[in-house]
Amino acid sequence: MVQVKRQDRRKVYEYLLLEGVIVIKKDMALPVHAETGVKNLEVWMLLRSLRDKKLVDLVFSWQYYYYYLKAEGVKYVRDKLGIVEDVIPATFKKADKKFEEDVPERRGPRGNKPFGRGGNRGPRRAEEQTETTAQQ
Repeated sequence: MVQVKRQDRRKVYEYLLLEGVIVIKKDMALPVHAETGVKNLEVWMLLRSLRDKKLVDLVFSWQYYYYYLKAEGVKYVRDKLGIVEDVIPATFKKADKKFEEDVPERRGPRGNKPFGRGGNRGPRRAEEQTETTAQQ
């Protein structure tokens, strides 16, 4: 079992509470976790224990662990840190819809036609042959 210092545990819990999700690369020899500054192995062990208590959800994809904080986990981490209920993880907040209005409509190099396959790609070979025979 890995003994984790209180200040390192606090850093991991604070980051998890603010973001609502933490990503850990599956490389236990990695010296430091990029976002928290704590050893990667210690971060993984802390979140593994939270998962065993059913306070976080785990998704593993492409050699990365994604730990998502549940509602029960938020309460637990707040109690451990001694923080009031004003702090809400970023994943629990609703996103603003403004970004959809700011994005211009994507158009292709052919003017008003959108990107992608299909549409007018020029004359077909059968049409080309009939045009050449008609010209002769």
